Amino acid sequence: MFGKKKEAKEVEAAPAEEEKKEEKQSSGELSLPAMSADLDKLKAQFSSFYEMQKAANERFSRLNEQIGELRAMIVDRDRATQHLEAKATQAIDLVETVQPEKLMIEMRKSDTKIEALRANLESNEAIMNNSVNELKEIRNKLMMFKGMEQVVKLNEEVKKELSQIKLVESVVERHADKVDTIFSEMQKSFGEYMHIGDNLKSLDQAGKQLSSDVDEIKVRVKEFAQKKDVTTLTGKVDDFEKKVSSVVALLNKQFKELERRLTDTMEAKLQKATTLLKGFETLAQKTPDLDKYFNLLSEEAKKVEQVKVEKLKQPGEEKNPMEQPLPEKKGIAGKLKIPNPLKKK
Repeated sequence: MFGKKKEAKEVEAAPAEEEKKEEKQSSGELSLPAMSADLDKLKAQFSSFYEMQKAANERFSRLNEQIGELRAMIVDRDRATQHLEAKATQAIDLVETVQPEKLMIEMRKSDTKIEALRANLESNEAIMNNSVNELKEIRNKLMMFKGMEQVVKLNEEVKKELSQIKLVESVVERHADKVDTIFSEMQKSFGEYMHIGDNLKSLDQAGKQLSSDVDEIKVRVKEFAQKKDVTTLTGKVDDFEKKVSSVVALLNKQFKELERRLTDTMEAKLQKATTLLKGFETLAQKTPDLDKYFNLLSEEAKKVEQVKVEKLKQPGEEKNPMEQPLPEKKGIAGKLKIPNPLKKK
């Protein structure tokens, strides 16, 4: 605005000066060089005035922008202050509703109550510990009295279980003897089987040797004998070969039949032996507390008489005079004598 006013004044002053100059020139001598110099001066003044106006306009635009930014900052600050005022009022309301002094009083009261309860709990724990200790002492005293009765009962139970174990042991020994006999029969049959195999191998070798000898005889007879003799001899040799082949076929058939019977009998006997062993294992699993009873018996052996139970006889079975007492062993395996059914006699 100021620049525009100055420019207007200068523009108004410029024609006045020109008029004065024209009057002077008209009054004085008129020269073209002076007029051109004056025009150049006027042009320079107008250009400088134009640049000054442009700089002033740019400055005013910058000032307007800065003023707008200041207004936006002032608006933001007003909003922030309003928000802070709202939060401050909320905090004041919360503090007034909570009433911290009353809260502190209630907290102190609750602390005193907690301390009183803690003292009561400690006293109750001490009473409980004393009562538990007294109960343990009473239980120990009662166990001292019950121990004798339990030992007597346990002794009777162990006697009964020992008698049952002896019976089971006798049955196990009978089955073990049966397994041993089965295994010995299997060994014998297997030995016969091997002997037959050796005989077949020897027969095979003899047949091969015989066929080689016959071939040599055929060659020699063809060289030295007559035709009739050769034909008769070859016929005899062919008959002999047929007989030998029939004998070998019969032996092979009998060998296969014997092999089949042996495999069937061996499988059946092995199946019986496995069922017996499974029965022994289930019997041992059903009596897991035998070791405990045997240890108690060893402790009470000096006070209790040992019970001897005879073996039960099957109908038609006689007592074995060569029977010897069993060696004593530890644990269940010592009381249940389970021999190895595959052990060689």
